[in-house]
Amino acid sequence: MTRKIEAKPQGAVESRSFFQEAWTRFRRHPLARLGGGVLLVLYLGALFADFLAPYPETKSFRDLTFSPPTVIHWRDDNGRLTRPYICAVERKRNLETFKLEFVQDCSQKYVINFFVQGEPYKFLGFIPANLRLMGGDWLQNEQAYLFLWGSDDFGRDLWGRIWYGARVSLTVGIFATALALLIGVFMGSLSGFFAGKPLTLSVGLLNPAYRKFLASSPLPNLLKTLAWLALWGGLAWLIWVTVSGFLATSRGLEAAVFGVVGIGLLIAIGYAILFPVVKIDLDTVIMRATEVLAAIPDLFLLITLSVLIPQGIPPAMRFYLVICILSFVNWGGLARVMRGQILQLREMEYAQAAQAMGASDARVIARHILPGTFTFLIVNVTLAIPGFILAESGLSFIGLGIQDPASSWGLLLNKAQAQGITAFVDRPWMLIPGLFIFAAILCFNFMGDGLRDALDPRAKR
Repeated sequence: MTRKIEAKPQGAVESRSFFQEAWTRFRRHPLARLGGGVLLVLYLGALFADFLAPYPETKSFRDLTFSPPTVIHWRDDNGRLTRPYICAVERKRNLETFKLEFVQDCSQKYVINFFVQGEPYKFLGFIPANLRLMGGDWLQNEQAYLFLWGSDDFGRDLWGRIWYGARVSLTVGIFATALALLIGVFMGSLSGFFAGKPLTLSVGLLNPAYRKFLASSPLPNLLKTLAWLALWGGLAWLIWVTVSGFLATSRGLEAAVFGVVGIGLLIAIGYAILFPVVKIDLDTVIMRATEVLAAIPDLFLLITLSVLIPQGIPPAMRFYLVICILSFVNWGGLARVMRGQILQLREMEYAQAAQAMGASDARVIARHILPGTFTFLIVNVTLAIPGFILAESGLSFIGLGIQDPASSWGLLLNKAQAQGITAFVDRPWMLIPGLFIFAAILCFNFMGDGLRDALDPRAKR
């Protein structure tokens, strides 16, 4: 039995989904593809930093500070190609210029081997491994070393430190963007969906007997309000005195923060007790909060919040705190844009139909409104990540972000700035981390532009 194959009508076009069309348009964007490829290399390098680096992250050579890049030889004494090797190096001071110089002694040669076993490390933080890209006898010799891009002020390999620092600089952008996206989408959705719809909250702390007492009390409402506010204000003042006195000898700024928060909470509780039914306009509250954040310069706010990070905490904890600070400062802009989109999408027929059928507000937002913002969110993520990378690099550059012995591109660039004009003249390899920051941000912008053009629903097919 033969199967009959129906021929397609002449001139028929194969139907493709929106994302298939978007992928086709993205592939036609050469700069976007270039940016995506470079970013893939950077993230793979950060993932396999222990494999690429010949030395551990914190290993230093005190006698090899600011060592220039090691010369790798590919030819023997007769000029024939051979396996790559390095020569022994002796550190001497030039008696004419009084500068330290590194003189090669090629009577002692050390071959560079690839894919060898070196010092152990944990891949992904928990998988034991010891395979490294480069190794050889020079690892155990004090007269030979391999610094592909020179060393820093502690004699640490800059090549390995850059890849170790990529883990912080690149992942800070992703995690901070994800947290800011979560806060911004949540706040923007509430603000847009409930715009013009004040919420009425009934405080459950008030039992009917207490409400009846408030209603039958001969005191005017104004006096009752002032009395209760005075009571809660007095309790807040006691907490303020206690906390500030306890922390006065250590960090007075925390005392001020705790005092302000305590006063605010107690006043809110007092207001809730005085007024059993509270009307809250979420749109007004959230938008005013974003305006306050927008009114404060980002750099000033970042520096102020970074000062609150205690000194001496573990690098991992500082990393998470930096992420939280960056997210807190930058969620406002996303919330305002989301509010505008939600205001438009909530008036669509399908959203109105879902509400008419009795769907809850949470279901309408999550199932019917938010999916309409996915293309915008994808583009926003790719354009927001470079901003967070630059912000973290700026904090680390001025000494308020990641601290030694951890590494980040901004911290490495700070080492070059600390040397002044010398870094440009005598130690140009110290500026290499700046090139990585420039490349990562540029590639993210290229890819973001390509995604914006590809995911534009108004683009021609």
